[in-house]
This record gives sequence, structure tokens and C-alpha cells, in this order.
Amino acid sequence: MSFIRLFYYIFTKLWKPNGRRNIGKQKEMLLEIEKDHRDLRSCLLRTSCRRTLLVVLALSSLAISVAILKSQLQVHAFRITAFETFKVFTPLRQEPPPRASKCPPAKNVVFIKTHKTGSSTVANIISRYGLVRKLNFALPNRAIFQRHLNHISMPGEVMTEDCIYPIPDGQEYNIVTHHAVYNRTFFQQIMPKNSTYITILREPFSHLKSAYEYYKIEKYFVAKAPGTFDPSNPISSFLKDPYFYSSNGTNFTIIRNSQSADLGFREEHLETTRFQEYLETLDKDFSLVMILEYFDESLLMLKRLLCWELKDIFYIPMNENSRKRILPYTEEDRMLYKEFSPLDHALYSFFRSKFASMLKSQNKEFFDELSHFKSLLKEVRFNCMFGNTLVVKATQWHSEFEFTGEDCRLANMRLRDAVGMLYGQSFTHQHITESKIVFRSEEYVI
Repeated sequence: MSFIRLFYYIFTKLWKPNGRRNIGKQKEMLLEIEKDHRDLRSCLLRTSCRRTLLVVLALSSLAISVAILKSQLQVHAFRITAFETFKVFTPLRQEPPPRASKCPPAKNVVFIKTHKTGSSTVANIISRYGLVRKLNFALPNRAIFQRHLNHISMPGEVMTEDCIYPIPDGQEYNIVTHHAVYNRTFFQQIMPKNSTYITILREPFSHLKSAYEYYKIEKYFVAKAPGTFDPSNPISSFLKDPYFYSSNGTNFTIIRNSQSADLGFREEHLETTRFQEYLETLDKDFSLVMILEYFDESLLMLKRLLCWELKDIFYIPMNENSRKRILPYTEEDRMLYKEFSPLDHALYSFFRSKFASMLKSQNKEFFDELSHFKSLLKEVRFNCMFGNTLVVKATQWHSEFEFTGEDCRLANMRLRDAVGMLYGQSFTHQHITESKIVFRSEEYVI
């Protein structure tokens, strides 16, 4: 009986480790086992008794093994259950809390839209921001001027308040995104004092090639010098005698100092001192001069400057020439064009150098956010191809948000689509309707 009691004690103790324990019964059983201790000694001297004891020990070992296995299965089952619960109610990767905004988002923005610099994409970003928040846009006054589709003023024109539609008394303009030659006095007169001024520039030689293709300048050059101009090598042919092909008597055309003209430079600024003075004025007036060659970096700086959200600067490129041909050129062509368009080169060099310094001073967190932004841009463009909604989880830079099919539609919105919405939202005049907006092909001085 003592062997059976020993086996029973070991088995029940190990097989039910988490069961309820009766301390009194355990002590009683231990005392009984201790009383039989002498019998065990005598048992070892008898062969039959030794066999019985070996059987008991074998069964005890089996009980121990089974108990250990059951215990492991219970722990594993608990882990699976706990993991499933964790997976359902808690993200597998806990994102850091969103960074609290330290400044109110800017709503008064003047964007001086330069030609062929990626400015249409930036204008779309700012226009979307204003449309969603129902802000007032400064728009061309087509009731007075039959000007270009998206121009408030052109180089050489005098800007007055008649150039833009008036707004109701008690309201103020918030957004400028249409082409308008920068005029400090005019914009300070019509815009709130806390307006943020921004623009964008492009490497001049790259700008020349883009303008040449976009405005189909080749047909003008071929017509001007039939049999002489070589369409297969247009850049070199043009730069052999640029003053002949661009002989309108001005230093500012769409292919000569174009960006400088958009920013308000005039003939008088060809003199070095006057140029430097005006350049310093622009440097003071503009909070950010974006650089096309650093487009995403520029947008992230814009987002931080204006205290906007990352969603606000998502974009789909506008007016991008997907079929652009490769125009051959030489390093000599670059030097010749620098002599032909000196203001644009000096302007770009100054602000590109400044932008590079700003970029160099950014910390690791800026570049981490930049990498995150570029990664999201790929997802946005893919989802927008199908009109899908992209859900972006919270990070240290933003809360969770969605980029919906409607957001995609606005991001793809061309000027022809946007202009009616802008007029309709900003004004309540009875005589202004989308049907009266005159769309004209853009014509520029070559």
C-alpha cells in the first residue's frame, strides 16, 4: 500500500500543479509515507519487492514527463491566446505619438509662379489647400482684361487693383497662385501683412530646353532661318547666333532671363549694382525660394515653414513632358547661354547656394521625414491611379489620415478644371460664370 500511496502522491502532485491544494491531506500522506520508510528498506532486500518498486519508479517517471508536457502545452496555449488578443487590440508596431504642432497653419500665401519651373505642381498644392478651406484667391479680372488663362499680369505690364477681381467688403485675399510678375508695392497693398511669399527657380540651361520643347519654339527658328537652322541639333544651332533668333530688342523673353522677369527684374537691373540691390530685396521679401532640382526637399521645407500637414504637400506632377526628346548640347553651349541669359544664372546661383546651406543645416529628423514623405508619394500615386483611398498610419510627424479618391482628383486637377472652381468659390458676383471665362493659347515673346 505504501508504494501505491507514494505513486499516487507523486502523480497527483505533478499532474495537477494548479489545482486546489488540501494542506492537511498532504501532510497526512507524507506522514504515512514516512512511516513506511522502514518497510521500503526491508523491501530492497527482497527480489519481488524490488521489482514492484522499479515499476512504481517507472510509472512515476512517466507521470513526471506527462506533467511537464502538459505544462508546456498550457503555456504555449496561453501565449497563442495572448498573442491573438494583442494582435486584435494593439498594433504589432507601436508608432510614436504625433508631434504637436508648435505654430498655427498659415493661410495667407503669395506664390510667384515662374514659367517652366515645376510651378504648376506647387500651384496645385497651394490651390488645393485654399479650396478645401474655402479661402479667397486673387484671380485675374477677366471682366476688364482678356488676358491669358492663368495670368494676373505679364512682364512689362503695370499692375493695379483692376487686374484682379474685387472681394466683398470686410474680406481679404488669402492666396495668390496665378502667374503674376512680382511687384512688391502691389502685393503688400492687396495682401495681409502676415502673408508668406514663396517662389521656385530652375537651373537656367535646363529651363531653356524645357521652354524650347513646351512652347514649340523650333517652328519659329526654322521659319526665321530656313535651310540654316538645324532641327536635329536645335540648342547648338540657336546658340551660334542667339541674338539673331531672339531679336525682339529685349533682354527678357521666355528663353532669356525668363525667371528674372517673373520676379520683377527689368532692363535697369542689368547693371551689376542695381541687380545686387534688387536681389537683396527679393531675399528679404521671400521666406522660401524653392529649387526644382530639390523639389521634394523644397516641399518639406515649405510644409514646415507654413505649419501645414504632410498630406497637404502630396502631389502628382503637372505639365510634365512624358515624351520629351533628348536635345544634344555641348559644354560650350552652356557657356554661351550663360552669356546670353546672365540674370537668370546669377539669380539661380544665389538662391541655389542659399537653399543648399539651408538643407545642410537640417538635422537627421528632417531627412527621416523626407524619406517617409518620398515613400508615401509612391503609394499616393499608385493608389490615385485607381482612385483608391490610402490610409496612412500615425507617425512622429503626423496623426493617422486618409488620402481619398477626392484628394486624388484634386491633386490631378489641371488649371482648366480648377479655374471655374476658384472663381465660383471666391466670389458671389452674378455676372461671373465659368462659361464666360475665356481660354486662350499662351503666346510669348521669343
